Amino acid sequence: MFHSRATTSIEARSMSAGELALREFFSQHDEALGNAAVLLADRRGARLLNAIRDGLEQPGSITHRLRRLLLQLRAILFLDEAGEDEWGNEGCFGLLEPEDPIVPELCLLADGLDDVLRGAGITPREVSRIL
Repeated sequence: MFHSRATTSIEARSMSAGELALREFFSQHDEALGNAAVLLADRRGARLLNAIRDGLEQPGSITHRLRRLLLQLRAILFLDEAGEDEWGNEGCFGLLEPEDPIVPELCLLADGLDDVLRGAGITPREVSRIL
């Protein structure tokens, strides 16, 4: 699914435009999201992205579990949990310098994910972005 365009099947017609846009975003940015998740959250990020991929491959609308996983990915990309103990020593967000050339790319990826999550109704529009 991640290497082909979304097709208009009966299942796709029952999904909202926001859900289709979310699936298309993941299709187009799968590798970048995987790299970012591993970079920022190490094995936890890899497991999370694999679970999201599995969820997106399922037919029908986005489940509550998948919504929760997508919000966890959003939190990783926005470094929302970077100071919390549960992250432990995973990932290398502490090693990133603001001048690192990957930082703007991570920011664009995070903003893109946030936009499609809002469009799909997964992230409330009132939630402010922390950059």
